[in-house]
Amino acid sequence: MTRALALALVCLFPAAALAVPSGLEYVPPPPPTPPSSAGLVFKMVALTALMLCVCGAVLWFARRAGAQPVGPGPAGRMVLKGSLALDRRSTLHLIRVDGLTVAVTTDASGLRSLVLLSEPFGDMLDATAEPPE
Repeated sequence: MTRALALALVCLFPAAALAVPSGLEYVPPPPPTPPSSAGLVFKMVALTALMLCVCGAVLWFARRAGAQPVGPGPAGRMVLKGSLALDRRSTLHLIRVDGLTVAVTTDASGLRSLVLLSEPFGDMLDATAEPPE
């Protein structure tokens, strides 16, 4: 009995799939139109110009606010007093920051050490540089 019912169902389902009314057939939608390249280029140029204007406005507002430009020189709070190449990859820098002397060593991986030097260090260095009497 169950075999006969299963056989009847198998026979009916393919027949039901073949008997589709003509109004229910699938018709795929038309593909969308591609964007125009001129429009894409215009958007890219317009957004680039907008970003340059934003950068210019930030610089202008920073200057108007009285922000000091960052750069080397005696006018700033940090002055490079000297540099010494220790080997091919290591360098020693002496920096003067707000009246304090700082020794900075760097190598290929970046900042290696940062040491605050005492003030009489320069006097001791000058004393050792003088020839003995």
